[in-house]
Amino acid sequence: MALFLLLIAGSMSASGHRMFLGQSMTVSLSAIYEDGEPAAQASIQVFRDGTLFSQNQTDSTGVFRMVLPGKGTGDWKFVISGDGHEEVVELSINDGSRPIVASAALAIAFVPVAWLWRRLVQKQR
Repeated sequence: MALFLLLIAGSMSASGHRMFLGQSMTVSLSAIYEDGEPAAQASIQVFRDGTLFSQNQTDSTGVFRMVLPGKGTGDWKFVISGDGHEEVVELSINDGSRPIVASAALAIAFVPVAWLWRRLVQKQR
């Protein structure tokens, strides 16, 4: 029994310092047109809690990335416009007091899936 306790005590590690965690939220949007072409230099308006937060553009591949300030909490709305088309993605990030809205993640994931599906259908023809 003493040997068993000695083995358990020897396997535990002790630490004299604490660990702190930071949080960073990054939003990455990929905008493509129905024909599969990237929405390069499309205009993006970013709203936080109903107020215009910033205005940006997608890059040459139709991608936009943004690190949200602080913990990223708030109701976010991304309005993407280009060549007469407009799409909206909404995202709600909270401090844990209410459920997170996942519709934005589904909308962001839908664009690449739709593009891949269209490519597969075109190859089969």
